[in-house]
Amino acid sequence: MKEVLIEIKGKQKYAEGHEDESTFTTTGTLVLENNNLTLCYNESEMIGAKGVKTEIIIENGNKLTLIRRGGMESRMIVEKSRRHSCLYNTPQGDFVIGIYGEALLLETSNKGGKIYMSYTLDINSSLLSKNIMEIKFEEIKNV
Repeated sequence: MKEVLIEIKGKQKYAEGHEDESTFTTTGTLVLENNNLTLCYNESEMIGAKGVKTEIIIENGNKLTLIRRGGMESRMIVEKSRRHSCLYNTPQGDFVIGIYGEALLLETSNKGGKIYMSYTLDINSSLLSKNIMEIKFEEIKNV
């Protein structure tokens, strides 16, 4: 397990036409073994996710599972060229969203790496948004 600095950039283009972009930097942990990656971090209080822990698991470089626990519970799966139905729990209630993976790329090195994914979100097969997320992580060297 390595301590890492994590930078997450997200871009959402909503069906109604407006766009949002966000950047979040935090620290977390990284485990790389047997062609699988697990990245864990605490979500930002600034986005209303105080007390939420996120775990990102990439299996064999082609299936990403994002699990949130705490004040916001969800399990989202992004897999290229596949649609998954995922339960999303919020303070406003639970709902099922569809996630279609358009791209998923993982690059790693001895010092860190990058995850790139693009996907769409839908409810009842109606498009909500097109999303791009880039997650960079770099090992924190203890001096």
